[in-house]
Amino acid sequence: MNFKNFFIRFLLAFAKPFIRTNPGERFLIVSTTGLGDTLWGTPAIRALREAYPHAYIGVLTSALGKQVLQNNPHINEFFVVQDPPFLSLLQLFPKLVQRKIATVLVFHISQRPILPFCALIGAGRIIGSEKINKDLDFLLTDRLESQKIHEIERRLNIVETATGIKADSKAMEFFPSAEDHQKAEALLPPGLVIGIHPGAKDRFKQWPPSHFIALGNKLKEELGCTLVVTGTPAEKSLVQQVAQSIEGAIGIYEGLSIAGLGALISRLSLYITNDTGPLHIACATQTPTIALFTPTDPTLCGPYHTPHVSVVEKKPTCFPCLKKKCGDPFCMLQIPPSEVIDMALNKLGVNV
Repeated sequence: MNFKNFFIRFLLAFAKPFIRTNPGERFLIVSTTGLGDTLWGTPAIRALREAYPHAYIGVLTSALGKQVLQNNPHINEFFVVQDPPFLSLLQLFPKLVQRKIATVLVFHISQRPILPFCALIGAGRIIGSEKINKDLDFLLTDRLESQKIHEIERRLNIVETATGIKADSKAMEFFPSAEDHQKAEALLPPGLVIGIHPGAKDRFKQWPPSHFIALGNKLKEELGCTLVVTGTPAEKSLVQQVAQSIEGAIGIYEGLSIAGLGALISRLSLYITNDTGPLHIACATQTPTIALFTPTDPTLCGPYHTPHVSVVEKKPTCFPCLKKKCGDPFCMLQIPPSEVIDMALNKLGVNV
């Protein structure tokens, strides 16, 4: 056991006699990681609300997570963890204690202090999956066995443990506002619009820009469509490189919130993307999509119960996969532009 966890055990042993356990149907969902991780929790959040229509449901999340879950009708309140997390949690602690949380559902965390704080707010149950909590599994009252299942299913299993009810739907949800849709509509021209997303948080998941350019130019030639290239502000140069190499393409990398990006994606005729956050937005908004996978396993973290999404998957070329240490993701070269072009035309009803 490392020193940090030893100190946490000592602190909690000292505090335990002073903690009052809260009864009732008052839940706190913990999800403080990335965009996709947050969206994977939306079927479970809906299932919890369906099981307890009148319960209090709070969500402890990141600033990005709040953007992803904004306007979700199943959530009563957000608690946002800022950096540094320890100081942020200290500020949130009195409010969390006041909410008298009875059950904590740990979907996914990335900051060590979060689980100990959950153990101090008076929840009688802390439910989560083992082996992903920085060796803090001893803080879980209900440990779910580690399994190779999709991340949506794992979160649903946590809610089933809390409620005893198995959810029927596994569909993700996303709720852009009317204003988000208005902004997105103003950015897009009329007619057939196809989106491509050449970036990814991790470079080892990125299809080469030259392949996206070849794809975009061929679709422009075959369909006379407009190509929209999406990305983050940090991906400005990549978005500009791809957009400037495709006739008439529009590059969008700033000026939109997460919800605004979701509204834009929902208006596309087709979206073609690497394995990254906007893919999961496309899954949630029911947008026809082609997802490109090689180093990651789509059965664990890809589209799930989404017939509108097609996956192009190739096996990793390196064993073990170097993941974030990969300097040149040549495994993505296994996906030729011609394969994605044919799939795109088929999804749009064009005979190849």
